[in-house]
Amino acid sequence: WLWRRSYCNPLTKFENPDGTAHSRVFKVRESDNGELSVNVKSLTTFEKTVIDESKFIIFEISNKSVFDIGLKSFYDPYEDGSNDAHAVLIMDFDDDISPGLLAKNSKRFINQFTP
Repeated sequence: WLWRRSYCNPLTKFENPDGTAHSRVFKVRESDNGELSVNVKSLTTFEKTVIDESKFIIFEISNKSVFDIGLKSFYDPYEDGSNDAHAVLIMDFDDDISPGLLAKNSKRFINQFTP
């Protein structure tokens, strides 16, 4: 499983009513050079990924869904050791279809252990 962090501002509506992500959560920006950052769930914790629960939420998607859509993912830990769970999804900036497909296959991750 892969985790993608997103803002949780209700005014921008990054989460759909059914708990899936809005497609903009999975849209690469031009400055991303075709790499969408995610974390490998099995290599991190909710707290390390979300950073600040008052600002961010987490969506998860299976790596199988990424491959089924026709995208590639690569494990890419930060060289400085600050994020050993980092990975990237390779996407074209002009691709308007894949972000929607990724969002449709995602679901919000709810941390069961938060008090």
